[in-house]
Amino acid sequence: METSVVEARSILTPTRGFLSEGFTHSLNPYGGCAFGNSACGLYCYAAQMPFLRRGRTWGQFLDVKVNGPDVLRRQLRLARASKRVRPLNVFMSSVTDPYPPQERKLGITHGLLEVFAESPPDRLVVQTRSPLVTRDAMLLKRLAKSCSVQINVTIETDMAVLPAGLGRHAFAPLQRIEALAQLRDFGLTTVAVVAPMLPLVEPEVFARKLVGVASAIILDHYLLGDGSQEGSRTMTSKYPQRLIAAGFEAWTKLPTFWSIVRLFQEVAGPKYPIGVSKAGFNATLVSALRQANNGASPQHP
Repeated sequence: METSVVEARSILTPTRGFLSEGFTHSLNPYGGCAFGNSACGLYCYAAQMPFLRRGRTWGQFLDVKVNGPDVLRRQLRLARASKRVRPLNVFMSSVTDPYPPQERKLGITHGLLEVFAESPPDRLVVQTRSPLVTRDAMLLKRLAKSCSVQINVTIETDMAVLPAGLGRHAFAPLQRIEALAQLRDFGLTTVAVVAPMLPLVEPEVFARKLVGVASAIILDHYLLGDGSQEGSRTMTSKYPQRLIAAGFEAWTKLPTFWSIVRLFQEVAGPKYPIGVSKAGFNATLVSALRQANNGASPQHP
């Protein structure tokens, strides 16, 4: 793994496209991904973007934005002074994971959260596949007193071991479910993100487990949610062909995905927030949950 220190000019990036309906900015503490050599590197849409790789192999480099907290503090100060950015809704992160193994030592994401605690945005969604996020539970809870905070944990499948050809998990599904449970027990709003959905062995059991540890669930398929027309970005990768070779061709098609969406909705019940693809990521599922608790059923796609 090649780790490089970089000086960021800015850390808050105005959103466009997939996240633009629910967020004003994305925030990426790192460049590249330390998990790219695991299974998620096969289907990661960011891995298909040449301007992010700059000729490098995805999964073999990590750019550390060492001045990220200082840059964020400056950008927030300027934004507050100009009063042009309201509300400030931030998605962390869109093209990297905010909790790579190096974060344990470097603490870039932790530093960014500390800055937000000083000057809170209106909404913050932190999305990761790493149980390391539980390290920051106390800081996130403190931040949640000042703004809307939502922790998304990606769990694409219930398979503890993936079939040959699909690689290995960065973290076992059970580890991620346990992380969601810890965050929930700490009083934080948790969202299980099944995206992109990989084959499921026991979909109903999996759905019940996620409902038990998450305030809401987001479901997505690469044909809908990789940021390109009809999944063309993912189709250029080896992922669809490897799924087919492993005997999971049905999971490369949307009818199977929609049948799982219906199953999750049936298991969760009409008052439980389940988001789908772009609409699900952009929705304020916290509000949907509150409406559900007040007796109003959230609208599912």
